[in-house]
Amino acid sequence: MRKLMQFAVLMTAAPVFAQTQPHRISSPMAVFEDADITAPGALSISQDFTYTRTYAGRDLSAPALSCELGLHPRIDVSVSSGYAASHFENFRASGLSDTYAGAKFLLVKEGRRRPALAVKPTLEVLGAPSIANNLLAPARVNFLLPVAIQKTWTDTRVYYTGGYLTRGLQFHSLAYELDRWAHVTPTLIVSHSRLTRELDLVSELGLNRSRSDALGLVSVNPSPWWGFYASAGRTFGRTDGNSLRFQFTGGLSFNLHLWARGR
Repeated sequence: MRKLMQFAVLMTAAPVFAQTQPHRISSPMAVFEDADITAPGALSISQDFTYTRTYAGRDLSAPALSCELGLHPRIDVSVSSGYAASHFENFRASGLSDTYAGAKFLLVKEGRRRPALAVKPTLEVLGAPSIANNLLAPARVNFLLPVAIQKTWTDTRVYYTGGYLTRGLQFHSLAYELDRWAHVTPTLIVSHSRLTRELDLVSELGLNRSRSDALGLVSVNPSPWWGFYASAGRTFGRTDGNSLRFQFTGGLSFNLHLWARGR
């Protein structure tokens, strides 16, 4: 199963922001992660594209590449990046997308009645499309700490993610996964995020302090070695320029073994 983490830094690009001095604000986003660890020696590679349409513009991330490598039964590492092009109002930017590098640690293994608990400290480096021509853009380098709690039953899995991003954002998400079929796995994810800084300024700019999104995902795995997936989602509730009209992702995943599992 492909690990899930979705990021969005969809700032409303507007030259009028130049009138406000050294403030830095961010945009609410969605983060979701399960507590599973990639098996030691296993390498998971995913390549996909994401098209996002907001009320202020659009964003295309393609190609995007993410890799996960299992190091220990309780530890894996991951990195993701790609190319992105953004068009918001009268502003366009393209280049290297936001880059993430992290390590997941399984703190508590799942038991018959006990949920699994994992943390994934992650470094975030924002790309040019996220911060170009915006004096209110957040810092380029940030730190992310998601905590995942997961419980599995016979044909379902539920996992919650909560955490904090140092550019001033609290996030929560809840995922429900249905595992009734051998090769097809549908998942429903609901997320909520809230800004913690510059709240008065955010209100003055007519932006929301929080955002709630719903996402549907379907993964198809014809074999243990490869699969494909697609997801679609949008913001619900009160909207602003950064809210999602819709977001669509499609991609392929491949699984390799770099060394023997028993080593």
